[in-house]
Amino acid sequence: MVIWIIGMSASGKTTIGKKLFEKLENSNQKWVFLDGDTYRNILGEDLGHTLEDRKRNAYRISRLCEYFASQDINVLACVLSIFHDNQKYNKENIANYKEVYIDVEFDNLLRRDNKELYKRALNSEIENVVGVDIEFKPPYAPDMIIDNNLDNPNYHKITQQIIGQLELKIENIYSYTLKDLLKQPEKYEYSKFEGVNFFKQFRLERKETLDFLNARLKKITVNTDVNNFALDFDDYKNKKNLILRDFLTFLYLGDKVDLEKQKSSFETLVKRFEVSKKLYLTYNMKDIRKSSTFFNELLNYCLFSLVLQRYYYASSGQQKLVYLNSVLKVNDIISSIKSDLIFANEVYYSLKAIDGELKILGEYI
Repeated sequence: MVIWIIGMSASGKTTIGKKLFEKLENSNQKWVFLDGDTYRNILGEDLGHTLEDRKRNAYRISRLCEYFASQDINVLACVLSIFHDNQKYNKENIANYKEVYIDVEFDNLLRRDNKELYKRALNSEIENVVGVDIEFKPPYAPDMIIDNNLDNPNYHKITQQIIGQLELKIENIYSYTLKDLLKQPEKYEYSKFEGVNFFKQFRLERKETLDFLNARLKKITVNTDVNNFALDFDDYKNKKNLILRDFLTFLYLGDKVDLEKQKSSFETLVKRFEVSKKLYLTYNMKDIRKSSTFFNELLNYCLFSLVLQRYYYASSGQQKLVYLNSVLKVNDIISSIKSDLIFANEVYYSLKAIDGELKILGEYI
């Protein structure tokens, strides 16, 4: 399949294309994403922006898409397509070719014109700008039209609309744990929320993590009693630093009085984690800021999750959800690095962390 997302500059076609491509990457099929910068890099910088050069470039893009399609590679292309004969060529020569037209009124394009392309063209500072001195003709027969005139578009809704109308087949997976989150921290976005299917796939992902960890624990503890994974620590602080592993161990093993006494320090630690998505070896005692650059002590992550869960049960109202939010994120990290968990205590307490999370979520879903 080849999909052309057609629209003028500042119409939002590239933003919509990128959001859609994020979902298409979860498909079992091969997809490539192309936009204006990509075309120029691949096809060369020998063409300008005159009407004739634009037509030559349009056919270059068509032939590139045609080639990809012949190799069973799907293409999502964001294009400023103004030639009906070029669009007709695509329909006649590219198998399963689809067009999505992003319709935006010119006044709205002017307001969104961050590059000041239209402004400079209207002031005669530049020429050959589509929409000013080159006429833009909407596609003559698009497969669907997206009205993108709202100031704050709901891109999740738009992409779902495209997926539904074009009948794109996308595997529903929980995407946040597909990469090592310690090496590539994830930016969480509400636009990725996918309702019932999201939670279904989330549970499936967590079950796969539990199965993996159970199998690994069984393998590495053939002659070990799992009841012997007792945690111990000396003191969790020295003159300057909070030693994170010992601090978390203290909170995990401590009573409700200990939890309450350390609540302020722990909540500061939670805020630091929410920003960096990492847990460091030590933090200074003054304001709980990292005092080391090392963040790969993996036992810290499962202990952090377990302590968060203790605070969750000890809290009420909105504060419970604050702790749960961090539990979900740190457990995403655990799931993403499960292959790196090689010590018995890391695996054992990671299992407890994931299992505890699922029990909490059972209260809601």
